Amino acid sequence: MKIGFLFNHDAGHQAGHLVPIVNAYAAANPLDDIRAYIGGAAVRDSVKDAIVAPGVKIIELTPPAPLRPLARALDVAMPASRWTRLRANIGLFRDLDALVAPERTSLFIQKALRRHGVRFIYSGHGAGDRAIGFHPSFSKFDLLLLPGEKYARRLRETGGLSGNDYALIGYPKFDPVRNSKPARLFANDNPTIVYNPHFSPAFSSWFKLGPAVLDWFADNPGYNLIFAPHVMLFRRPIHVSAESSTVAWRPGLPRRFRRCPNIKIDIDSPRLFDMTYMTAADLYLGDISSQVMEFLVRPRPCVFLNAQSHKWDGDENFAAWRLGPVLEGIDQLGPTLAEALAFPDAYRELQEEHFRDSFSLTAETSADRAAAAIRDYVVRARRVQSAPVRDPVAAPAAFWEEASASREAN
Repeated sequence: MKIGFLFNHDAGHQAGHLVPIVNAYAAANPLDDIRAYIGGAAVRDSVKDAIVAPGVKIIELTPPAPLRPLARALDVAMPASRWTRLRANIGLFRDLDALVAPERTSLFIQKALRRHGVRFIYSGHGAGDRAIGFHPSFSKFDLLLLPGEKYARRLRETGGLSGNDYALIGYPKFDPVRNSKPARLFANDNPTIVYNPHFSPAFSSWFKLGPAVLDWFADNPGYNLIFAPHVMLFRRPIHVSAESSTVAWRPGLPRRFRRCPNIKIDIDSPRLFDMTYMTAADLYLGDISSQVMEFLVRPRPCVFLNAQSHKWDGDENFAAWRLGPVLEGIDQLGPTLAEALAFPDAYRELQEEHFRDSFSLTAETSADRAAAAIRDYVVRARRVQSAPVRDPVAAPAAFWEEASASREAN
């Protein structure tokens, strides 16, 4: 079989979700034709050394030279380079049995590849609660690899699961850190807080409160602060919210904070997304980023900043905000941090419950479960060669009955 894995982004944060699956699939299926399609310099650096399984072909996706300047100019507000790389290299995908991708940008070429029989498999990145993660367009994927039951439930509600198949596989990004020891990042025993603002201006605390948050920590050296925003926050000067079309100019990062001994600033290194900071901190401070769920691989205190005064209570798109106190400003930041650290188990039961609903974890690694689900799906799908891809009306009923039984087993 010919299986492609797509790494096509302007930053390397999705690699940690997909690379473990590539390695697991290649190890279990050494006779398959396995390809890793890589687009973007940042992704190339994150992927090439991490794919350790032999036999994986690395194929670089480059846009035509005449289009690169325009695409780069448009990247400030949209994924133009990603779209261009896909469209310009579409011929490289035509002979695949399946293309595995961690994001919906891959759907940009789906229609053109449908007639060639290419199945599209979504592997995911992140595990948050925002509506964008349960968009109806997920129904266009033939197979969804989901972290846990929460995602299957909410995707059914939105139509993202509607005739297509899915498998619960856990969270491959957790596999390498299951038994790892947290890094020690400061030469003291003061409480360490990780501040992790998102890039979406409709939800991010950075646009209204961010510099003030850093000023607070600069004035309170009894706390260590890791400033570790979503890697995309400082990749663009202008951000557009996918949900509300909110457009905002991203505030810069004042140089004065780099001189503070109790503040560690990182806006672009792999540590932003390899869980170094999420496992090292004593408390999570953030807004809407799904990385809070990675922080909760070990239950610890969380504090959330609602800079836009969202009416969040009872809204499942803000489900994580039930896992710690929510502030609309920083006037109560000091007392809130002190209380959260003094009573670290205050929200533990809620955190563990939400974590279990979000992640289906077993003794088997998540990467191995994902690899098996991909193989199982493609083998079954190839039995229906005469039927149009992803057409449940034309496909024999036995196929869909078998698919349903398989996903229930997962």
